[in-house]
Amino acid sequence: MFSSVRLQARTRALFISYGKDWGLIIVVLALFSYIDTLEPFHRQFSVMDTTIQHPFAKKETIPIWLALVLACILPAIVIGCIAIFQRKDTTDLHNGLLGLFLAQALILIVTDSIKIAVGRPRPDFLDRCLNLYDNDLAGIPLPQLSDPLNMLSNSSICARTELLKDGFKSFPSGHSSFSFGGLGYLSMYLAGKLHLFDERGHIYKSIVVLSPLIVAALIATSRVCDYRHHWHDVTVGSIIGIVFAIFSYRQYYPSLATTKSGRPFAPRVLEEILPTALLSHIRNDDENHPDNTAHRESFLNNVGGAGAYSSNESRDALTGNGTNMDDLGVNDGSKYNPAPTFEQSRQMQNGQRGNDGYLGPLS
Repeated sequence: MFSSVRLQARTRALFISYGKDWGLIIVVLALFSYIDTLEPFHRQFSVMDTTIQHPFAKKETIPIWLALVLACILPAIVIGCIAIFQRKDTTDLHNGLLGLFLAQALILIVTDSIKIAVGRPRPDFLDRCLNLYDNDLAGIPLPQLSDPLNMLSNSSICARTELLKDGFKSFPSGHSSFSFGGLGYLSMYLAGKLHLFDERGHIYKSIVVLSPLIVAALIATSRVCDYRHHWHDVTVGSIIGIVFAIFSYRQYYPSLATTKSGRPFAPRVLEEILPTALLSHIRNDDENHPDNTAHRESFLNNVGGAGAYSSNESRDALTGNGTNMDDLGVNDGSKYNPAPTFEQSRQMQNGQRGNDGYLGPLS
């Protein structure tokens, strides 16, 4: 009976807690799908501007589908293989994928929103607008154009419009932000698992960790070579990707500088569900029974997730961040408070409270 109730409490708590995270990702992706249909700001430009006179490349070095594979699907596969086959940890699998998808969802909506608002012409904008180059023949430019007297030109001069919408979405680079977001996240994930900053200086660890970042840099560079983006677009896009990769990783994993950098935070358990599950296995006759402690330790080990590998560490998983209490310094007056002890949980059931904020001794 205990195992059944324990499993139900754990499943319910995790579903409610992490369901909000997955739901947020779905909402963000749905909002991105809507924003992407909006018409970007049509910024004025000069037809004499040589930075937007490059030819339109019909074939991209890294098309969108390949960027999706390299920056999202590949990291997900690597994380899944490490968590399942090497770590054998479902919490690591869940946290790793959740952080990855959170990073990519936030990157998509932020990058696309800025693109729509800024409306910067791409380097190949004039070729999109006026077909300056006949890409099917010899690449000979058409007769030179000029701006109106003392004025800039606008999109009304464009002879073709099928490529115009995307032509105003140069800043920032979506390929760059998406690549550095997914591959940057993978790099941090690998750094945590390999304990890159353990002060031992293993070169092979650095090579493994830097490899995803090198791939991301090559993807970003290809956008400049294809005349799809200016170098400013690629730089800012890369920064956006790195920022959200770090942000999302730290939601579910500790700092890479800690000794437990490769261990995911313990699963979140709702405060209103945990005491109920604990107290449901405590006898109500105000007597101490030896099996109560065993039941409690077993329950804590099951809700502790990654990081709760022994009964001595199981309480540490409930400090709220998946790191043990010694690391948090709770015995030194840290801002983190430990979870209620077994005795305090019993007192909570009887409604007794002491001067220190916890429940007082049983009478």
